[in-house]
Amino acid sequence: MAFSSISNRLWLTYLFIILLVLLIAFAGIVVAFQRSPILYRQVFYRISLVNGFLTERLTLVYRGEWEPFIQLFLNEVNISDIKIAVLNNEGEALLLAAGTSRQDIPKITDPESTVEKSHERILTYRDENKKYWFYQISRIDENHFLLTLSERPEIAITALFQDELLSPLFRAGVIALVISFVIGWVIARWITQPLEKISSAAGQIAEGNYVTVPIEGPSEVKQLASTMNDMVVKVENSIQSQNDFVANVSHEFKTPLTSIQGFAQALSDDAIKEKKEKKKAADIILGETQRLNHLVNDLLLLARLDAGTMGIEKTKADLNLLIHNTLERFQFQINNKHLFVKKEISGKLEISLDGEKISQVLNNLIDNAIKFSPDGSELSISSSHENKWALIKIQDSGPGISEKDQKRIFERFFQVDESRKGGPGRGVGLGLAIAKQVVQAHGGDIEVHSKPGEGSTFMVKLPLTHDRKIKKLS
Repeated sequence: MAFSSISNRLWLTYLFIILLVLLIAFAGIVVAFQRSPILYRQVFYRISLVNGFLTERLTLVYRGEWEPFIQLFLNEVNISDIKIAVLNNEGEALLLAAGTSRQDIPKITDPESTVEKSHERILTYRDENKKYWFYQISRIDENHFLLTLSERPEIAITALFQDELLSPLFRAGVIALVISFVIGWVIARWITQPLEKISSAAGQIAEGNYVTVPIEGPSEVKQLASTMNDMVVKVENSIQSQNDFVANVSHEFKTPLTSIQGFAQALSDDAIKEKKEKKKAADIILGETQRLNHLVNDLLLLARLDAGTMGIEKTKADLNLLIHNTLERFQFQINNKHLFVKKEISGKLEISLDGEKISQVLNNLIDNAIKFSPDGSELSISSSHENKWALIKIQDSGPGISEKDQKRIFERFFQVDESRKGGPGRGVGLGLAIAKQVVQAHGGDIEVHSKPGEGSTFMVKLPLTHDRKIKKLS
């Protein structure tokens, strides 16, 4: 539809607001003119003229005590819309001009103070019949006051606007509408143009073309564009990670399967005659099968971690005892490489954790440290607590990790030395990814500090809480 776009809706909104403002302004002008003294200037002029004329003459008549002439003067002023009365000090009407009734006279209890107000402006009042009157009062002598008044006339406002104001107001309104039309369209385009670019970019992203959006327009639109660009990067990285994941899984399965298939075929074809060679082939098949089994278990664990279907049940446990037991399981490998282990894990460090899963984290980290440490080198393992955290540090004397690789070390299937991937004693690059998710599920974190040639230090942070809540890994 024509008005389904944001641009058209904004334009219509601006137009509606301008029309509303013009109508309110027009109504305000009408009300202002209805209450304005400008329209009643002729009435005010006649009231003031009659009041001044009669006050001057009646002052002379009262001073000369020519009372028979008072009524004569009052009746001589024959202006149909002007009412005239002579009041005493109490505001009572003593004399009325022809055509003036006592019902027309306002109640004035203090004529003297009213005279002072009347000098400044024409006064108004409303009678019992809800009619509005204009009046003026002046002093004749010490005991008498002259009152002149006239009923407020009903002025045809429509005629006044048609004759004097409607035409220029109409022209000004049309000009304002045209200008508002243009400005509204420009503003609507200014606001919606960045949104159109975002919409266009979203369509390209849906087709697999991961483009970025220019950061422009109002602050909210800039924020939306920035968020969308971040999303594009994350989606692109996610798809790349999925592609890498499939490629890595295929590679990791293909290598042992090829060995298994080759030696199994040789045994089946009786191509291997020697008993010793047959045992060697069987051992290779068994070793590759175990490797595949380990890989499948890790992949299943990662799948459960991603799906959030694996929970952890925290119990109060001694973290130092857990580290000690893990080291005991690796004693053969440590002795085989003649490693010197420096331990700083004395005493108890009781925290709330899932012992089985934290043991798996320690297994992965210590196993890596042993693999990458040269024979006869030092391996350092320590535990401590700082503020609300329990800290585990595992430091090796290996080749170290570059700053670039440190950013990816916890990615799945990522291995620092790709040339040795799949070699003897090498994993498939899932251990650190699993360790990070398990630690984060405990409310902690894991990080690495390393420099090439200076070894690597992995630090695990776990909260010092003792709750027994079951938490989903995600």
